[in-house]
Amino acid sequence: MARWFRPARRSERDRGAGLVEVGATTIFAALVITLIYQSDLGTRFNDGVRSMVCAVRGPGCGDETWVDRDRPEEPEQYDWGAGGGDFEDNKNIAMQSARGYNWTDQEWACLDNLWSRQSGWDPGIVDSETGSRGIVGFNPALHGEMPEGFEGSAAAQIDWGLDYIRDAHGSPCQAWAYWQSTRTY
Repeated sequence: MARWFRPARRSERDRGAGLVEVGATTIFAALVITLIYQSDLGTRFNDGVRSMVCAVRGPGCGDETWVDRDRPEEPEQYDWGAGGGDFEDNKNIAMQSARGYNWTDQEWACLDNLWSRQSGWDPGIVDSETGSRGIVGFNPALHGEMPEGFEGSAAAQIDWGLDYIRDAHGSPCQAWAYWQSTRTY
């Protein structure tokens, strides 16, 4: 009982002092940052940097900024593949069609993985590197002439893709396994 009444040793008294100092320093730093933010010091600094850039005739002087200088005149235009479509609807179409091949459960999961990675279920996607198009990644250089109605129809793409998987790989899981090792199927 007597130890509760005796004065604490110096090391016992200073245990919380470090925490109080860190707290006070943090509050002070936050106060300084807030004051700088609310003052026009930041604006003055930015104006000073802009003046220095203008002194060497860099972009950002006058009406043109760096962003304006680097911005293209018009957005890029693509011949085909504006994207779009309801991706969930596309998945539902594929799921219904895959049932006709008796591909359910695990085979459906493999098909979903394959076409999610291939195109994200976007019927309008065009891979600029490979030329693959649509949900199924039809590539005219590899697969020949584009089927009738393929360009405008997610259902036509899905039907072609399911036939292709059956003929080339046997099942979606075999196509998915092939895709994982080659990034093509």
